Amino acid sequence: MATPVVPNQFAVGKNTIVHKPTRATFSFETGHTAFKSIDWGGAEQRSSALDYRKDDIIRVAQQLLSKLPR
Repeated sequence: MATPVVPNQFAVGKNTIVHKPTRATFSFETGHTAFKSIDWGGAEQRSSALDYRKDDIIRVAQQLLSKLPR
């Protein structure tokens, strides 16, 4: 079963959003609604203890991006 992905697992920086448990990093340009690049970091490595689904990670990261000021 996948581990739930929630907003408080993310760190939002000037031009990045990082999923702290997996180190997946989403880069964006200020004012844009799409990610410029994604570095999946530790999300590429599966662990039975931390089984985060990529589609859940990107869904929550996109929600956070959409709430940032333009």
